[in-house]
Parts: sequence; C-alpha cells; structure tokens
Amino acid sequence: MTQLVKNTHKKVIQLLGVFLAVGYLIAIGTLTWQLQQQAHQTAQFIKPLLESSVQYESALSTTTIEQVIVTDKIVYQNESSIAPWAKERVIVSEQIVLIRPTLWYQVMNSPVFIILTALFIALIALVWKRSQAYVETALSEINEIEHWANTAIVQGNYQAVTVEHPIGYAINHLRKSMLHAQNQDSLFDKAIKESALLDDETGIGNKAYFTSRLSALMAEEDARGAVYIIQCQGCDIIHSLYGHEQAIHVIEMVIQSIEKRFEQRANFYLARCQEYELALLVPHIFVKEAEKLANQLLKAILNIILPVGINKDDFCHIGMSYFKSNDKSFQVLAEADMALRTAQLQGPSQWFMYDDGEIPHESAKGSLKWRTFLENAIRNNSFVIFFQPVIERFSDNILHHEVLTKVRDEKGELISARVFLPMAKKCGLSAPIDLLVIKQICRLLTYEPDKQDHCSVNLSVDALLDNNFVEKLHELLKEHQHIAPRLIIEVSEYQLVNHLKELKPILFKLTLLGVQLLADKVGQYVVSAQYLKQLPIRYVKLHRSIVMNIEQKPENQMFVQSMRILCEPLKVKIFALGVENQNEWRTLTKLGVQGGQGHYFTEPIAQVAKAIGH
Repeated sequence: MTQLVKNTHKKVIQLLGVFLAVGYLIAIGTLTWQLQQQAHQTAQFIKPLLESSVQYESALSTTTIEQVIVTDKIVYQNESSIAPWAKERVIVSEQIVLIRPTLWYQVMNSPVFIILTALFIALIALVWKRSQAYVETALSEINEIEHWANTAIVQGNYQAVTVEHPIGYAINHLRKSMLHAQNQDSLFDKAIKESALLDDETGIGNKAYFTSRLSALMAEEDARGAVYIIQCQGCDIIHSLYGHEQAIHVIEMVIQSIEKRFEQRANFYLARCQEYELALLVPHIFVKEAEKLANQLLKAILNIILPVGINKDDFCHIGMSYFKSNDKSFQVLAEADMALRTAQLQGPSQWFMYDDGEIPHESAKGSLKWRTFLENAIRNNSFVIFFQPVIERFSDNILHHEVLTKVRDEKGELISARVFLPMAKKCGLSAPIDLLVIKQICRLLTYEPDKQDHCSVNLSVDALLDNNFVEKLHELLKEHQHIAPRLIIEVSEYQLVNHLKELKPILFKLTLLGVQLLADKVGQYVVSAQYLKQLPIRYVKLHRSIVMNIEQKPENQMFVQSMRILCEPLKVKIFALGVENQNEWRTLTKLGVQGGQGHYFTEPIAQVAKAIGH
C-alpha cells in the first residue's frame, strides 16, 4: 500500500510538471508572438516617419552615424548597450540603419518573461513541497490503517479506526453497518427464540423451553435433580367467576412466590406448560432437600391471597419426580405427571412423589400412551385382581378381603393401581375400569357360591358420579342379588366429605341393594366426621399415616380414641390399614380397633404379584 502511494505520487508530480511546462511554454510563445508583432508595427511606423523628416536627415548628415535601436517602446541610442551576439541590423534606408536586439533576447529581458519564470519556479516548488507533505501524511495514515488491519486479523476483533482518513471513515462506516446488521440479526434471532421458547402471557419459559433444559441437564455426567409439576386447579374456578385476566394474575402471583423461594439459588428453570400448570426444574439437589423444597413451595403457594369464593385447600397440587443421569427426560416428566395425578386423586392441596423404583421405566408413559394402553387393557380385560384379608382383633379370623387391582402391560409385567389409577382418572377411564373390576368380582363370587366371604372394592368418586356407571352397577347388582350383600364399597373419606351432597342419594340407593359402605383413608386429612351421621357407613379404615409407629405417637392414639367414641354409638367398626409389626397391632387393639390389614398379617401384595407374574 505504501509503495503504491509513492508510485502514484511520482506519476502525479510528473504529470503536473508536464502540465506546468506546457503552460509555461505556451505563455512564452504567446509573449514572443506579441513582441514580434509590436516590433513589426513599430518598424512599419518609424520607416515612413524617418524618410519624411528633414530635421532627422540633417542630423544624420552632421553625425557620421547615429543608430536608433527600437524594442517594445524603448529606443536605444547607443549600439554598445547591446551585446554583439544579441544584435540584429535592420536596414531601413540607405542612410538609416536600425540596430535592434534579437527576438528571443527581447523576450528574456521582458518583465513579463521574468514574472512568468518566477511564478513557474514558485509553483513547481510549492507543488512539490505540498505534495511531499501530503504524501507523508497519507503514508502515515495508511500505515496506521495497515497496522489496524493486521491487528484485527490477529485478534479477530474489529475495533473502530481512529485515523482521520477517507479509508478510515469508510471502514468505520462499514463496521457500524456490520454491527448494526449483527445486532439486527441478534435481535431477530432473540425474537424468534423468545417467540418459540417463552410464554406470551407470563414471560417465563414454555414447554419446549423446559424439555430442552431438562434434556440438556440430563446429558451431563453425574446429573441429578428434581422436577415439579405444579397445577393450580383453583384457577379454573377463578377463570369462570372472575375472568381470564384475574386467573392469569393469580398465576403470576404463584410464579412470583416460586421465584421468591429461589432468591438464594440461581440455578433453576420455571416454565408454563399448560394454561394453569407450571413446571419447575431444580438441578443438583438431593432427595431429602427436594422433599423439603416441595413442602416449602406448597406452603408458599397456599399463602397467596385468593379471590373470594376460592377454596385454598383445593387450589394447588404438586407432582414431583427425582432423576439421575441414567434416566430419560420423557420418563422423568411422565413420572412427575403421574405423581401430580396421584396427589389430585388423594385429595386436597398437597404434593406427591413415588418411591424410588416404584414405577418401572416402561410404566412411565405420557398421557396419550396411557390412554391407548388403558383402552387396550379394558378391551382385552388385562386387569388382575388380588385379595388382601382384613384380620379380626384377637381371633385372627378374616373379616373380609380387600380387592387390589393390577394391570398387565405389553411385556406381561403387573402395574399397581397406585400407578395406573391416577392416569385412568386423567384419561377419563376410571368408570370403565371400576365396572370391569366389579364384574370380575361378581364372576369370582358366583363361581364359589358356598363361600360367604365378603369383598371390599375401592370405587373412584368419578365413577360414582357417572350416571352411566351407576346405572350399569345397579343392573349388575340386580343380576347378582345374592352377591350384593357380600360386597363392600370403599370410598375415601375426603371424597365423601367434599361430595357429600352428590354422593348421598347414590350411596343410599346402593345400600338398598344390600351393598355395605366403608369410609377409606380416615385421618389422612383433617375433616369433619359428620358424614358418619349422614351416610349409612358401616366401616371406617384408618389411613396408614395414623397407623405407622402409632405406639410412639400420642396424638395419633388420641385421634383413634376420638374416632372410637364417635363410631360406637353409630355401630361403625374401625379397621386399620398398613399394620407392619406387632407393636402397632397391639397398640391398635388396645385403642379399640376391630380389624387390621397389612404386611404384618400377609405377604406384601407386590411379592405375590411378582410371583404370579413370573
């Protein structure tokens, strides 16, 4: 670049010198022509004047010779004033001899010639000096630009050019244009990403954002963490009563409440997967810490001030799934969703997580696969029933058997009701499954008419509130009238309390056919026991949380005593679920419990099912 500027400068100076020289020669030529014309005109004017002048002739006669030299209005009286090499004799007449300088000598002695020559030399010097300074400045600026370019190539970073040069201005303009284009591309790319990964109404991530973060996290070595699916069912009611904007406002309050819990933990991901369902991913957390966090989240959400008429106890449910690096993201999400359905099935606002290994990987399916699987199971009658006895106090006699249901998957493995029933509820298949199970019980009891064993079966509230199911159940029980008195229908205490008005006429009609009623999971939640006085309940079954280590828990013992005081006048018998050891059973019998059920009396159903499955 520098050599190019030098060569260009040399060529420009040469061309400029040629132009100046040509201009100088043209000016000299013009001057010469003008002097020649003036000399000629002067000579033509003097000749007749001298010839006709008598006085002049007399003067010539007295002077041997007197020369008159004429040049551009100057008359030289003395020939000696002109150098011999510059003389030109012009004979005007026989008596007169004009001696004048040669033309070029006249030109060189002309003031105009002197001035032109001085100007020419001055211009040449000025042009050379100015151009030399310009070239040096230009070379300095170009050197700086070349240095900038080399630095940019090495560093890979194009900074602004500080040289005040057109090339520098052009580079800076191009740089600004490039940065603007990059910023526009970045903004456009960001807008595309935001539109693809962010929820429009809340500004947090959407389902695609969440699944991508989860997949990326699980690809890391030694990954672990927890996934929470948080569903605010109460927002549906808010929507219907107060409108969509109010429901979104409550969801935003839930989001703020969750984010506040993570002020000290920067590493978490929150997304809105459905209208009123949020998903939370917490990496690098241990199981105990994750369970503690679930309690804190639930408590924080339930502290939100809700609109009038919204029951806080039914507002929120959380399903939790713990994962490790070997797990699959879709299985983790499916397990969290199943845990959410279980939490909803169990009753009021709460969180739920399956035990480690309780759900086989092949059982962790999405909603669509669960629907397809359960519909095929109903069509092919793939449900297997087991019987777990309820043992009478002191005598060890069997009071009745509870029917426990499992379903066989495509590989022949048995899946427990604890796993598939919540998904059946979500898919709206609770009623067909319950009806199919009752039909199997009726067939089994029909095959053994001599035996008078009673069986209890747990029916979902969805089935009992389904008119079509109730009609088919009535027809089935009328068809097997001798079986109806041997059948005990179990309904969870929480559902009895919350759907008392709707269930009351249905349950009374069933009891008219001879069916007996049992309130299940008593004590799981703090609810009023007035339903015992309004419904024809024959039995209550304590929840396993009341039974577990009851010998060490005075408060649980007090609860059982109060239930016994309430049940005795109503002739309602108390059974206990989940009896695991002798200490629990001994304490329960002292408290007045009349029957027990659990691993203390029989093998775990899971082991029996495994043996049958193989």
